[in-house]
Amino acid sequence: MKVSSVELLAPAGNLEKLKFAINYGADAVYCGYKQFGLRSRAGNLGKDEYIEALRFTHKAKRKLYLTLNSYLFDKEIDEFVDFLKFLNNYPPDAVLVSDLGVLSLVNEFTEIPIHISTQANITNSYAANFLKKFRVERVVLARELTLEDIRRFKKSVNLELEAFVHGAMCMAYSGRCFLSAYLTGRSANAGDCAQSCRWRYTVIEEKRPSEPMEVEEHPEGTFIFNSCDMCALPILNELIDAGVSSFKIEGRMKSVYYVAITTAVYRDAIDTILNGKDFEEKIDFYMSELKKVSHRPYSLGFYKGEPKQYLKSSGYIRNCKFKGVILGREGDFYRVGIRNRFEPGEYEIFSLGLDVRRVVIDEMYDEEFNKKSYGNPNEIVYIRIPEKVEKFSLIRRCDESNSR
Repeated sequence: MKVSSVELLAPAGNLEKLKFAINYGADAVYCGYKQFGLRSRAGNLGKDEYIEALRFTHKAKRKLYLTLNSYLFDKEIDEFVDFLKFLNNYPPDAVLVSDLGVLSLVNEFTEIPIHISTQANITNSYAANFLKKFRVERVVLARELTLEDIRRFKKSVNLELEAFVHGAMCMAYSGRCFLSAYLTGRSANAGDCAQSCRWRYTVIEEKRPSEPMEVEEHPEGTFIFNSCDMCALPILNELIDAGVSSFKIEGRMKSVYYVAITTAVYRDAIDTILNGKDFEEKIDFYMSELKKVSHRPYSLGFYKGEPKQYLKSSGYIRNCKFKGVILGREGDFYRVGIRNRFEPGEYEIFSLGLDVRRVVIDEMYDEEFNKKSYGNPNEIVYIRIPEKVEKFSLIRRCDESNSR
């Protein structure tokens, strides 16, 4: 059966990222409130920002999903119920939950559609069908499912299936990890993970405590719990065929640049597949762009049954430096919001619709139109570009020799 639509769901760690995600092609965004979500360090939204985000999203005819997927204690329940009453006045298009108590309370105090978070570890159709009794409309699949698992799962449920297609992978089962809480007191299940799995580890034999041993030696150390990032772009067509109806990009804590690039690439890839065009022909270009965002080496996660660890380092590969955003045009000049030190030179400009071009910027001026030799983050400068570029285009400088 031909599929006519697949949702692209992008991360929105704050209001600015939400706007970039929508401008770059997301059908829906997921964001967190200051409490009750699993990314406490993502910035998140206060009440006024949430209301603005909801209005902006709906004006663009897109959807906003609110993450309420932390695990609550009894001492938090009264405050959570008060928040649900607030949401009744400004309801999102759905809430993501994982805690059964939260699921019960959302059912009791609201009529907001419910999606089950990947944190709930849904790996089989019986669990999904049971949850349907509680107004659940969608399940975010556990990341441990293979393509064949998803095909079998879909045959037995009448629910929407959402799956992660891009971003960081947790080494623990569907992200249910206690390593950070044990080592640092910061609980991953309360949205405060210290990413202890990315640290450098050695093995110590009980009778030789002064002789730490590398499990697998590299100049930088050993990172035995450190997962590769997921990039399922090469098999998007197979995921569609398997029955996934929403593709989710991980990264509420990532940059505006990351959100824009990944959203634009997956938007074009989905449209290419659904329009019956040659998807395979464009994969190399898509991957070249995805390697221009901060990432660890990519893998297909569990989809082909071969998840991979990155043992050489816990750091990111950064092939491109995000320099600034085109904020608009004034006469012959473009107004630029600087994100990293910026000086005249050769750059790439990335625009909506995967339009990538190289430009040479000869001069730059401050807001009083005094000539500048360089600009610093958070400054506004004016530049000339010989060809027309769109508002919200990104300026970057890349070193593709580091691509992996």
